[in-house]
Amino acid sequence: MDRRGWFDLALVVVAAVLAYTETFGFADPRATIEELVAILLGLDVRVYLVLGGIFGVAFVTYLVVYLPKRDARTTRP
Repeated sequence: MDRRGWFDLALVVVAAVLAYTETFGFADPRATIEELVAILLGLDVRVYLVLGGIFGVAFVTYLVVYLPKRDARTTRP
C-alpha cells in the first residue's frame, strides 16, 4: 500500500472508533456486541433484501461502467 492508502485506512479506523464511542460510549464491549447482534437478528427480511439489492446494483455498475473504462485506458504490449 502507498502512503495515501495507509492514511485512508487510518481515517476509517478513527471514524469507526469515534462512531462506536459516540453511539455506545465506553461501556462493556461484550455487552454492546451482543446488543448489535440482537439488533441485526431482529431486522426484517425486507431490510436485508433492500441492502442486497443496493449492493447488487453497485456491483453491476462497477462491472459495466468502471471496468471497461479502466481496461480501455491500460496499454497492452
